[in-house]
Amino acid sequence: MTFIRKLWREPLVHFLLIGAALFVFYDQTREQGSEAPNRIVMSSGQVEQIAANFKRTWMRPPTETELSALIENYVREEVFYREALAMGLDQSDPVVRQRMRSKLEFILEDLSSAEVADEVLLAYFKGHPDKFRTQPRVSFQQVYLSPDTRTDLAGEAEVLLARLNGGAAPESLGDPTLVPYAFTLASQTEIERTLGERFGRGVVELVPGDDWVGPVFSAYGGHLVKVSERVDARLPDMSEIRELVEREYLVERRNEIKDLAYAKLREGYDVTIEEAT
Repeated sequence: MTFIRKLWREPLVHFLLIGAALFVFYDQTREQGSEAPNRIVMSSGQVEQIAANFKRTWMRPPTETELSALIENYVREEVFYREALAMGLDQSDPVVRQRMRSKLEFILEDLSSAEVADEVLLAYFKGHPDKFRTQPRVSFQQVYLSPDTRTDLAGEAEVLLARLNGGAAPESLGDPTLVPYAFTLASQTEIERTLGERFGRGVVELVPGDDWVGPVFSAYGGHLVKVSERVDARLPDMSEIRELVEREYLVERRNEIKDLAYAKLREGYDVTIEEAT
């Protein structure tokens, strides 16, 4: 029994079972569609579903006339759909092709949504620590120096730093900018989104203190910066972020399952790619 439980938790077993289920489903639907291409069967369950959808929309059950019209509309849609397929109208339409591909991939994703054991998630978490490590966060103020209005930006930065560290109000110095004057525990990504990668990398490495430093350069110019607080990057305990770990694991597993299914289906095709003339 212990061996069976262990075997059931193996992702490869899940892949194989899902693949088998998919191919059985494919064979059955293909056979059903090829037995009677001109026969349309509408089950009582489908009729009940149509009536239920109408009731949800209009807050009342459909009349007999309305239900008959809905049923006939379904038949009409099915007739046109089959005739369009018979004429090959789906084969030259990239939108239809993409939609059908998306529906098949959705089936594969739905089949791969089984509950994941904690030990599987823990192994995934330990194997991908960089996915879950938090970014450093800093609180800081900045005074902007525009390279368009300052001919000696480095020299003027030294003068302004002396004034700032001497107690001058930062709001009274620097050049106008739409960049916020202060950031509160902003992550490196959030900072980079506003001021660029170069500035984000530089500012998160600064040590908090009472002094203004700089200039730290961004995509816009130079900035005099005072960091008041810093929270270092860390790897949380898995219990803190279990939902995130499970979500990331399932995304990766679904992609693996889709690749596996595609590789298996691809084996059934003889593909010839002609060279361009």
